Amino acid sequence: MKKSVKIYALVLLLSSSTIASGQKHTLDSIHVRIDNNLELSLTIYEYADLAENVEKDLKSLQSILKDNFDVPEKESYTIDYVADKLVSIKQTEPGKKIIWENGSQSSYQYSKQCNINSNKYFLNIQYNEPESLISDTLIIRLKEVIDTISHIQGRLSKSYNFSFVGETLIHDKQFDKVNGRMDVINLKGGVGLNLIKNQPVIDLSAEIGILFSKKGILKNQYYLSYNQLSDFDENSKVNLNGFVNIGYRYNLSNDLNDPNWLGLEVGFLTAENGELFEKNTYKFGFNWEIGKYISVSPQFYLSGDFKVFYPAIRIGFGF
Repeated sequence: MKKSVKIYALVLLLSSSTIASGQKHTLDSIHVRIDNNLELSLTIYEYADLAENVEKDLKSLQSILKDNFDVPEKESYTIDYVADKLVSIKQTEPGKKIIWENGSQSSYQYSKQCNINSNKYFLNIQYNEPESLISDTLIIRLKEVIDTISHIQGRLSKSYNFSFVGETLIHDKQFDKVNGRMDVINLKGGVGLNLIKNQPVIDLSAEIGILFSKKGILKNQYYLSYNQLSDFDENSKVNLNGFVNIGYRYNLSNDLNDPNWLGLEVGFLTAENGELFEKNTYKFGFNWEIGKYISVSPQFYLSGDFKVFYPAIRIGFGF
């Protein structure tokens, strides 16, 4: 019993230590400067057909602005365009003036800006001359940047920086940065309530895993875990059995605040006492985390000689 107490204490200590913290949802973004007279900031919600959607929305906005004579020519203003729904214009104070940037003296100022709101992206354009907003060159250069990003973007969320000098596109890689959460190591523990061979069984678990991030959301997890199961024989003696498991989980949700982890697990009996399990027993199971700290795992056990097979279920409570 002293040995089991030490093991329980160790598991409880591990369960109180979690290296991974809450996820932070982030998106890819692009910053583009064109000849120091126009700047673009594009936040990407979805890559599918991005260039086509941006081109369609910009052409639609340009058509509206070309036919509208109420657009101020000299004043500072902001245009807000909700794709295919609304164009509004409001006067604003003069825009920011850049006097120092990237270690050298600069001098340029933007007095006007335009925001395009879409369910695929958000685009902010800062400029001085109205012709810059309605030119075909704007669309051509923005599509060139999007095409470049589509080929280099990966699973991690990043901010990319580009600039045009004349017609030459330059990727300013030194200013790129990774946003939000990266891959993390997770250490946790828990308690499980099992029904095995129609017997209630309690287990304590310890787990170490690595979680891989995709665009700021933790999506894939590989882990190694240990379950120590306790049952009582006819003489009220506690029998301790241990399983070492390897498993994989995938987060089906893209909602930061509502993860939905589903996975598979394979285990092997490494410590056998009593009559609950036969030697060389294997365990197979699915696991579904129905809440932040609760999981449900349908399982089945199989003996090494394939003569004994029986289902079970586990409800887990993590820490």
